[in-house]
Amino acid sequence: MKGQVAARLAELIVGTSYGNLPEEVIHKAKLCILDFMGVALAGSRVGLAPLITDLVCGMGGEKEATLIGDHRKTPVLQAALLNGVKGHTLDMDDGHRYANAHPGAAIIPAAMALAERNNATYRELIESVVAGYETFLRIARAINPSHLQRGFHTTGTVGPFGAASACSKLLRLDVQKVRNALAIAGLQGAGLLEVLASGQMMKPLQPGRAAQAGVLAAFMAQMGAEGPEEIFEGEKGFFRAFSDGVDVSELLKGLGTTFEILGVYFKMHAACRHVHPALDGLREIMDAHDIAIEEIQSIEVSTYSVAHQLVGQKKEAASELSAKFSLPVSVALMLLYGKAGTDEFSLERIKNPAIQGLADRVLVTVDKTRDKYYPAQRGAEVRVTTKRGSYKSEVLIPRGDPENPFTYAELKEKFMNNATKAAPRDVAIKIEGLVMGDPSNPVREIMRLAGSIH
Repeated sequence: MKGQVAARLAELIVGTSYGNLPEEVIHKAKLCILDFMGVALAGSRVGLAPLITDLVCGMGGEKEATLIGDHRKTPVLQAALLNGVKGHTLDMDDGHRYANAHPGAAIIPAAMALAERNNATYRELIESVVAGYETFLRIARAINPSHLQRGFHTTGTVGPFGAASACSKLLRLDVQKVRNALAIAGLQGAGLLEVLASGQMMKPLQPGRAAQAGVLAAFMAQMGAEGPEEIFEGEKGFFRAFSDGVDVSELLKGLGTTFEILGVYFKMHAACRHVHPALDGLREIMDAHDIAIEEIQSIEVSTYSVAHQLVGQKKEAASELSAKFSLPVSVALMLLYGKAGTDEFSLERIKNPAIQGLADRVLVTVDKTRDKYYPAQRGAEVRVTTKRGSYKSEVLIPRGDPENPFTYAELKEKFMNNATKAAPRDVAIKIEGLVMGDPSNPVREIMRLAGSIH
């Protein structure tokens, strides 16, 4: 059968039903939505978000969907774009270690914008988000790590598939139209990791555009537009164009019986995930030993090759985002300020001369044995050498992954810390209550609160 992958995924999307979802899947979807709302509220105030919001709002259009952290409304396509940008700005959004990507920033803003426009219930939103995550994560797993190694930003390239899946579910498209939505989404996937080398401000644009592309694909399919039959397996299809090593069995394994959303991790440090094992290890050392910064002679981090390649080599940061992709700078922030959250990655703190001095003492090396276990383990060993001795800690799986999870209290605290960067505390509390509460509530009520600002 031509287009087997699209056909199987379309059947899964159409067949996804809230009533048949395990309670743990529903709970995880709620956590993903809560986490996204928090990082998007905080992200609405910094980086690219204010700039692109003013640009797009100046273009006018129907007031269909709310902008998170803003009192304005825009057409649904623009709301998906802008809220997607906001959700990825902090680099604190959810992720998946096998997919090498951040599904929430592409899927949730698309689904929420359309759900608000169509006055859907929160139950319908959860159902659509689960379908979107399932599609996104399975495709991303199948094409990685080759996709990443070729320089593609998976969140941008695969994001349209996930967003289109979620929106197709909300629109109640049939199997054939969902297949077309996936095909049209595949024609729009784009994202390059060169943005990590320079121009880092534009990185959040890629998941934002993915969210927008997914909405557009679902709308076009609804109206009868057709896409390539073999968007995935074709001779010039997505798989061959974007990866040198595709594992279709990984995509289809357990389809309809296992849920990839359960493998999603959450981040407490506002930095690239490859930095997290080192920061967790350093945190353990700091908690166990009373070490003064002035007595530190060196910090050695031994990690896997991908981490060394993406975050281990830069010891200077010109911007907030470049700091998030510098393991030495992130370590320095943790040492000086005691944590590496949203506030610590401000330009003012990054430019503190003491940060550069500490970053210069950080040496990142590769332990090839760790590569054998990647991505199942994203491990690192941290060794802090002082005038009075040496202290080390090893972390195989950083906090936030399913095997090493945060408590709900920790995730709620993260949400509140981020949400109150843009919304009053009482509004943030109400958002948390709605997101984690009764699924019969309308999505419009959540978005109304998300538009309530200082």
